[in-house]
Amino acid sequence: MLYNTSSNGLNRGEESRFMLQLLVEGPHKITREYLEAGQSPQGTTDISIEKTPEVFERLRCSYDCSNPQSYILSPSALNAYLDCRLKFYYRYVARLKAPDEVSAEIDSALFGTIFHLSAQLAYTDLTANRKIIQKEELERLLRNEVKLQNYVDLAFKQELFKVPADEKPEYNGVQLINSKVIVSYLKQLLRNDLQYAPFEMVAMEKPVAEKITIQTGQGPITLRLGGTIDRMDAKDTTLRIVDYKTGGSPKTPANIEQLFTPSETRPNYIFQTFLYAAIMCRKQGLKVAPSLLYIHRAASESYSPVIEMGAPRQPKVPVNNFAFYEDEFRERLSALLQEIYNPEEPFTQTEDAKKCEYCDFKRLCKK
Repeated sequence: MLYNTSSNGLNRGEESRFMLQLLVEGPHKITREYLEAGQSPQGTTDISIEKTPEVFERLRCSYDCSNPQSYILSPSALNAYLDCRLKFYYRYVARLKAPDEVSAEIDSALFGTIFHLSAQLAYTDLTANRKIIQKEELERLLRNEVKLQNYVDLAFKQELFKVPADEKPEYNGVQLINSKVIVSYLKQLLRNDLQYAPFEMVAMEKPVAEKITIQTGQGPITLRLGGTIDRMDAKDTTLRIVDYKTGGSPKTPANIEQLFTPSETRPNYIFQTFLYAAIMCRKQGLKVAPSLLYIHRAASESYSPVIEMGAPRQPKVPVNNFAFYEDEFRERLSALLQEIYNPEEPFTQTEDAKKCEYCDFKRLCKK
């Protein structure tokens, strides 16, 4: 007869009364034997992908402009490399993808996407006749609840429900709550812009890119760097590069170096916005002010989305003219690109376990 000595909840791992009775009153000779399952923790082996000639060639072909099928090297890709080199390899060199999950739930990424599209629809209407946004137009739209809800409904139909624009969305309870929150965020954006108006809406969801040539052990390689800017607006002599944020907290980098130094607190959103600012500095003549507009924190009339820099416990300086930082940013960007294309630098795992928590390749790494 067998019994389990391990306890579990109310089960204390003891012999049953029947077994005890056999031990005490039974006529048979009874021997006891113990079986123990050996347990040893499974070790994990660090994964390192060397840049063999085959791996390097795949990396080169992925982003070298001489290849007609090459990709644009995005801020997201560079951020992935700074966070975890192996993640960069899996996603942007090996081109592995997480399986698409069909869900009626709204995660933070989808929430942000729906808000972005709602804002784009609103400002597309506002700029239908001219690019200048006036206070009166913003005030009129803020009073039109039906129109604001319609923008959000259209965004939901396109991004979540995948139904034609003329079909009525069927919200469940959670989706309805998210819809109302996005309407309130859209109002907050309009109120914030009301303080800044009049201004010119230069572009929305604008793809930008530039070519950069780096020297490698295999010769020069010309890359295309770029991505999509949420919004660009202009007032007086300043062009704002605006990135909408529907979550998180603003961070203040001490210097440019911090943007390129892997750490738990590295401000990756600022790295992205600064890269766009560097590109736009060379495409037009206005001063460039990189900005992160945290919608949920923009209630104050004095709120400004322009990014600030400064050491802890020191006065913070708004980056109203990125030209003062462009040279150092580009110098460090060039060094980063040369490191990525250095055959002696393998693609290794991050040592920061927090970077692994929501990584698509966590199971592959077994971290």
